[in-house]
Amino acid sequence: VRPAAPRLPGRRRPAHRVRRAAGAVGAVGAVAITGLVLAGCASDGADEADAPAATRNEPTTTSTAPPGCAAAVAPAAGTERVELSSGGADRWYDRVVPAAYDGAPVPLVIDLHGYLSGAETQATISGLAATADQEGFVLATPQGNSALPYWNAVPHADLPDDVGFVADVVDDVSAAVCIDPDRVYVDGFSNGAFLASLVACELSDRVAAVATVAGLLEPDGCEPSRPVPVLAIHGTDDQYVPFAGGRGPALDDLDWNDDSRHAFDGLPFADVTEAAEGWADLDGCDPEPVRTEVSDEVEAIAYGDCPDDAAVELYVVTGGGHTWPASSFSHASAAILGPTTDDIDATDLIWTFFEEHPRP
Repeated sequence: VRPAAPRLPGRRRPAHRVRRAAGAVGAVGAVAITGLVLAGCASDGADEADAPAATRNEPTTTSTAPPGCAAAVAPAAGTERVELSSGGADRWYDRVVPAAYDGAPVPLVIDLHGYLSGAETQATISGLAATADQEGFVLATPQGNSALPYWNAVPHADLPDDVGFVADVVDDVSAAVCIDPDRVYVDGFSNGAFLASLVACELSDRVAAVATVAGLLEPDGCEPSRPVPVLAIHGTDDQYVPFAGGRGPALDDLDWNDDSRHAFDGLPFADVTEAAEGWADLDGCDPEPVRTEVSDEVEAIAYGDCPDDAAVELYVVTGGGHTWPASSFSHASAAILGPTTDDIDATDLIWTFFEEHPRP
């Protein structure tokens, strides 16, 4: 059976069309001009959307209910900063609980920021808080390490264990909110995409699917315990994480400290097409993908026939920079990050892909 062609823009549901245009450009435009990073600029924080909640998907039946399902008092809807200890260090993440949450099991999405940007800016870039409220899932946006926020995605033994931190965030959210353990997902942008790639290798027993924007890797020694569905989006003119592989020249223009520089040592900056092929091989998919012209700017490369209904999909944005498609932040930062496209919406594609791939 040949894999079906990946979803096209016309198949999007209206709830996913979150353009983040009205307030986001004004809020981040000045920031985008003054200081940028691999994933974006430092930000004072994103405004939380007040979009109405949509009906949640029916939860997957599981044999053991997470602790949060027995909580006497459900957490309030909205955004809350949560502090926790992970690996002996004080860490934090922002948690978004949708307005429609009623104590029934819901999906969890963990959204990982890029180098230097931090959780608050990632919330502005992805706009996933609005989608979480509309679609009824819980969102966690963790903060990386140090004053120049980075993720240890190689990983290096002498740097913080960020895979462990992601696992701790899953546990912490699940202790407070009723999370369906078969619908835990991780996405990441840039350095966060590197970590999401590593999470797919090392937490394949806990994470149902991953999505990467501007940073798909096939980490060295990757041995997932099951086929992990992977979605990737990448621009061909990315000057930070080049589509054809290698360390991008624009990385030299960023601020670094000893730890963040060390975190990037040894990262396998591979050709993105080869990384997708590698994941298709790891997942046992048909090695011949289906190629679909989504638009004049976007081609979708989909690997199907994978065990356990897994899939590997790569959206190639011709001429795209180090950007999150359809993000107003990316448009406002074009002078630094390069062009973006509105022919696809990265947030829409990510959530649709996650919905289609619960853990079997």
